[in-house]
Amino acid sequence: KVDRASMAHSLEVREPLMDHELVEWMATLPSSLKVRGQEGKFLLKEAMKPRLSEDILFRPKMGFAVPLARWFRGPLRERVRQAVLGPRLAATGWFNQDYLRHLVDAHQSGASDYSSPLWTLLMFEAFLRNVLDAPTVAILPGAEAAR
Repeated sequence: KVDRASMAHSLEVREPLMDHELVEWMATLPSSLKVRGQEGKFLLKEAMKPRLSEDILFRPKMGFAVPLARWFRGPLRERVRQAVLGPRLAATGWFNQDYLRHLVDAHQSGASDYSSPLWTLLMFEAFLRNVLDAPTVAILPGAEAAR
């Protein structure tokens, strides 16, 4: 989620080599030392060959998963229960309350992993909370013409 959001706004948020002198030096190197064929980070991988195995150095790029299932059964247990089974989602009339209770109970008991739909419901409830509980913003005089 962080990668997608940051890429959408041209931001780098997980840069491991942030030493500015190293970055400046790397910028002076020819591309042939940085990329060979389809393999990126060539120089870094060459430098790490004595310390890391080939399967680690040349594995495919992979993301990392957020442990939502564990969090929703542990530290966020009550937050999920209150949000999904609380009044905001019920007030929409769009959800089967018995099924929502099944999702929460089955997930929190460990019978099933419903972390993905629970995450979606949690975010929708947060959206409703922000919209419904937001203070009304008065339009300033003259602002109407600027719209």
